[in-house]
Amino acid sequence: MNKKYGVVLIGCGHMGKEHIKNIYYKDNVKVVGVIDIDEEKAKLFAKMYGAESYSNDYKSYLKNDKVNIFIIATYPSTHLPILEDCIKWGKHVICEKPIASSYEEGKEFIKLVRSSKSKVLVGHILRHNESYNKIKDMIAEGVLGTPIIMRMVQNHHTKDWPKYKKLIEETSPIIDCGIHYIDIMRWVTGAEVKSISGICQRTEEDIPKNKYNYGMINLTFTDNSVAFYEAGWGNTIKAQNIKEFIGPKGRITLTYKRDRTDNKEEGDLIEYYKYPENKYEIINVDSNRKPTDIQFNKLIHMIENDEDAYPTIFDVEKAFELSFIADEAIRENKLVII
Repeated sequence: MNKKYGVVLIGCGHMGKEHIKNIYYKDNVKVVGVIDIDEEKAKLFAKMYGAESYSNDYKSYLKNDKVNIFIIATYPSTHLPILEDCIKWGKHVICEKPIASSYEEGKEFIKLVRSSKSKVLVGHILRHNESYNKIKDMIAEGVLGTPIIMRMVQNHHTKDWPKYKKLIEETSPIIDCGIHYIDIMRWVTGAEVKSISGICQRTEEDIPKNKYNYGMINLTFTDNSVAFYEAGWGNTIKAQNIKEFIGPKGRITLTYKRDRTDNKEEGDLIEYYKYPENKYEIINVDSNRKPTDIQFNKLIHMIENDEDAYPTIFDVEKAFELSFIADEAIRENKLVII
């Protein structure tokens, strides 16, 4: 008989919902509790996802023997102390990224994970996304040749500005979102970042003076590939999503199913242009953009088979370090050689 895992969700915001909605119905899951500083929000989540209880404080659940796994979906500045508590009580953890709001706390987070017997999986969700795995395989097969150009844009026209403003007070768009795509760039190329530079701008007057709501970074890699990543959150920024990989032998463009103009039911669209044949190939991928269920299954495999995390804690650390280097390069208007 399969083991049933008691799960507690900490944080009933956007990513908390992404996690819980994809696992609450699983045969091997029992949602023991949902936590949020807004107890009414936690109460609503408990009703929606069949949790046994709800609260505005996670600490009473630490000593509960029915709880095996905590999902940390709170602001980055809270991640380290929550992780410390979970590991102290022998609980396994899925933690959202960024792992911390400061470089120093991030290094402490990594150190704690490496020394712990608990299994900890950091939410680099795109590593579990079927479309990105397909693109990674295609690049590994050589369909683009080398080196490659990677063009990434992730801009949000904010309709809930107070939420984004609060997040900007904690981190930056380049760290919060860019950490995903820096990881993806290293992963698909198998190369390391060689240099980073960038620019930023403030178009929202109510964010702190030392913060920005728009940034762009340029990266070079040890295999001579190059990339840019652009991220902006604002009331006047146009929502835009570009994911493109270009090489001497072709081009791969990813369009999420929600952004397709037609045939959305077919899933994500991967368009592959092959050169010099001048042929196009359409690949439909039945992919969940944020497959938290697949990520959760990975944690279970880690627990039951004593497997390493995926991505590994080394890759988590590299993406974290590089995102902070990128943020520093932007703020100090300099080229950083890695």
